[in-house]
Amino acid sequence: MRASVLVAALASAGFASAHSASAQHRRSHAKRAAGYTLTGHHAGQDFLDLFNYDTHSSNDGLALYATTKTASSNDLVEVKDGKVHLRVHPKAEDGKLQSIKLSSKQQYGEGLYIWDIERMPQVCGAWPAIWSTGDNWPAGGEMDLVEYVSHHTMNSMSVHTAPGCWAGSTGYTGTPMLAGSNGLNCDAEATSSQGCGFRTKSNNTAGIGANYGGAGVYALDWSSSGISMWFFPRHEIPGDILSKNPNPSSWKTPTLHIAEANCSPISDYFSPQQFVINTDLCGTWASGTWNADNSYAGQSEGSCASRTGYSTCAEYVQNEAKDFMHAYWRIASLSIYNK
Repeated sequence: MRASVLVAALASAGFASAHSASAQHRRSHAKRAAGYTLTGHHAGQDFLDLFNYDTHSSNDGLALYATTKTASSNDLVEVKDGKVHLRVHPKAEDGKLQSIKLSSKQQYGEGLYIWDIERMPQVCGAWPAIWSTGDNWPAGGEMDLVEYVSHHTMNSMSVHTAPGCWAGSTGYTGTPMLAGSNGLNCDAEATSSQGCGFRTKSNNTAGIGANYGGAGVYALDWSSSGISMWFFPRHEIPGDILSKNPNPSSWKTPTLHIAEANCSPISDYFSPQQFVINTDLCGTWASGTWNADNSYAGQSEGSCASRTGYSTCAEYVQNEAKDFMHAYWRIASLSIYNK
């Protein structure tokens, strides 16, 4: 999740009891699945225990990331019915809003990561993301599984690397976010930090579009043979995922695919990753596209400026903070499989 996502946007426009129960589930007998072993199923408090509250901000955003104490006192994080709710506080402080950024306590290596998301932010000015980063960016790589702004309904998936890693011309369904040869170049430096990003072609993969269908599952398959990312709407989740016997080789073509043949070896470009979940506000992408049509990413009813009546994202945040009650996540679980 880098500030230069704006480059791609503009280019595209042109073209507790819960803890006990879930911990017990997580520690149950490992289950083999098409070469995979279920090594962790994290829900509720057990999911939250994987993360630290991260107060570091970037991308010139207006999110004031909360500490553990602030998050608790302002009800920004809650486990309800076994689901994790992450919220934005609907009251501005010095032009910013309290929000949540969670960074995993440990780093993770190759594996299959399945995020079950029931609901995600849907409001002009929000910039939500589920992503990961290695040490010494971009040498350690970055993977963006969920990323969009405002009322986009088409999710963006991307990777950012050191020089030498490319996407091929086949093996995925997403539309490159940058035009020309740079659209397949994952080198962060050569693409103004953008890397190789791919936007889904369906308008039910992010924000209000995904929420309308009860959201769904985002999957990341990372191995020595490559990296692939998918989104499955709730009504299209493969049975093997539901039965905890995932077999990615039987799934539909992924939105993003980086083959080892074009990024060799994968381990040279992606070190162990720290997962991050956050909701930024405004920032370079949401602010930079505030007056844009955004229909290229599935946003209907015109620009955020025309929808809200405010000429800038910052003005909207400062004057209509209550609208950000719609900028919340409801996360069912994260399942981790290893070979």
